Amino acid sequence: MPRWFSYAAIFVITAFVLHAFLLIVSLAAGMVSADSLLTMAGPVTFIVEFGLAAVITWLIVRPRGETPLSEKEERVRDAALEDDARRRVRAIEQQYADEQRLDRLTAEVAQWRKARDLRAYASEALADLGDGDVTTAEGGSLREELQWALDHADRIDPLRGQG
Repeated sequence: MPRWFSYAAIFVITAFVLHAFLLIVSLAAGMVSADSLLTMAGPVTFIVEFGLAAVITWLIVRPRGETPLSEKEERVRDAALEDDARRRVRAIEQQYADEQRLDRLTAEVAQWRKARDLRAYASEALADLGDGDVTTAEGGSLREELQWALDHADRIDPLRGQG
């Protein structure tokens, strides 16, 4: 609902309530008799009632300014705002540091799993080979390939401190 419609509704309701109030007061005070109620519908009454309704409506919907703060209150408010800003900056910096740390640890876990799997494969294959050796499809020694795989696993393992 548009704001002007709300203001118009407040104005109309105020005008009718004001008219009823003035009518009852006029009758009670004896200013107008019940036989001459039509005198309450004159242009002067209209202008007065609607003027008062406009003033009352303005009093209801007018913007209310903040009370001015003293210098001390302003300093306290500014200090609180600065503290809040510092807390927010620290929280954002901590969140960024945590995300960076998590990314690094996640990458290390992936490397550690890769090294562990490679080491397990090479160790088991060497155990299966026993004292023998097999030629690879490229013509090299399987034992040398598996030994290289063990050395490589040690190099990429973040827990070994060389990766």
